[in-house]
Amino acid sequence: MALVVGVLCAVVGGVGVLAADAGLRRRASVVDGVPVEIVRGSGASGQVPGVVVAHGLGASGRLMRGFADTLARRGYAVALVDLAGHGANTRRLPGNGDGPAADARLDRDLDVAVTHLRAVPWVDGERIGLVGHSLGAAAVIRYGAAHPSIGATVAISQGVMAVPAAVRNVLLVAGGLEFPAYRDGAVQALRNVYPEGRPEATYGDPRDGTARRAVIVAGVEHVGVLFSARTHRETGAWLDAAFGRRSAPVPDVRVVQRAGSALLLHLAAVLTFGAIASALLGRPSDVRARRRVPVRLALVAAAFAAGVAVPVMGFFHLPLAVAGPLAGFFGVAGVVALVCARDAGFLGERPRARTVAAAAVLVVWTVVSFAVPAQLGWAHAVPVGPRMWALVPITVGAALYCLGVEALCAGHERTTAIGVHAWAAMAALAALLAAALVGAVSSFVLLVSPLIAGLLVWQGVQAAALRAVRAPAWVTALVGGVLLAWPLAVTMPIV
Repeated sequence: MALVVGVLCAVVGGVGVLAADAGLRRRASVVDGVPVEIVRGSGASGQVPGVVVAHGLGASGRLMRGFADTLARRGYAVALVDLAGHGANTRRLPGNGDGPAADARLDRDLDVAVTHLRAVPWVDGERIGLVGHSLGAAAVIRYGAAHPSIGATVAISQGVMAVPAAVRNVLLVAGGLEFPAYRDGAVQALRNVYPEGRPEATYGDPRDGTARRAVIVAGVEHVGVLFSARTHRETGAWLDAAFGRRSAPVPDVRVVQRAGSALLLHLAAVLTFGAIASALLGRPSDVRARRRVPVRLALVAAAFAAGVAVPVMGFFHLPLAVAGPLAGFFGVAGVVALVCARDAGFLGERPRARTVAAAAVLVVWTVVSFAVPAQLGWAHAVPVGPRMWALVPITVGAALYCLGVEALCAGHERTTAIGVHAWAAMAALAALLAAALVGAVSSFVLLVSPLIAGLLVWQGVQAAALRAVRAPAWVTALVGGVLLAWPLAVTMPIV
């Protein structure tokens, strides 16, 4: 059943990804070291207004492609930019994105994208707008304040920061489920100019650049706000009003098509993994007795290992934001779990040629099943610059964690092993969140916690499938290590 559903997800997801570019033209280039992708509607003619879209911390232009899809079909030329340290941009982002040096680097990248878009012959250089999310929202606000020629700015989840009156026609958007600072920041930025301002109401006149509006999008958080149909409708309508295009046709908003189709491909990979592992490794007829860690001790050991890893994770450093501490956390937690389970004979017999070959195929399949859908739908998933070598220590740390969890699960029947594994994953996630809250690690971990949680669930499903075919623990550790490490290596900013 899982295989059938997985194949259906793959078919639907593949069709969705292929259809996402219908009616659009794309042109990617690197301008003065800054990757820029320009998107326009296939039927566009004459000069059209331009919009530069800037992503948030830990993202890339690919996460913002939904805005290019929406706005290009609405008659705009859209430039998606990979800011310093993100996506295909290999220049480092100083100070993890905080401080004057980081602001200067981001402002410079944004200026490169704006200048490049203005130089395109079929773009009306007098009508340029900006859209930014989180880190990118702060950048577009700064840029709009310094460049009065920018006709409109959409700031999504900019947080608490002043929005100068010099910024023309500002739409402020935040998700209803975001941290209070993001929601309050949008409302306060409106009231700094219009003290009587309240959400959902528009103040000022777009014809003279004084328009302001704050919108709280219900039911979405920091990333979900990017995939809300209301966010896209508000953005399109705001830019239309600012550029005098109130009569522009409004197509159906298909904001989730690209990313949603990619997620279906990810789901297909999860559902079909068991069948692939079974075909490669077979199902041994002999059941060897394995010594096991008592369940209560396994649960205590998992929580203890996560707790021990927190105070030492800050000693691990890599040229990627929070990737070093995360690699250290997983590695230390795994070693502690292995020590607690030292009497469990779980490693299995000496590797056979078939097992080694199967492990290599499963590793490649795991990388492909993450990287290809992500690259097509929501992230730049190809390691570049220091990400390539940083992938090695992150994989080692993640593999040690997976090996430690397998040591605690070894010898238990299927349901108990799944329960122990799930408990270990929850303990690890809870420890990371606690570390971020007390300042032991960057608060950026709070924002990427959904990604970490999703990867832990994915790894848990793969581990259960490998246990079902009695794969050696080292195979589970290798496959799981790559699965946890690759997304962290390609998404964390270069610093």
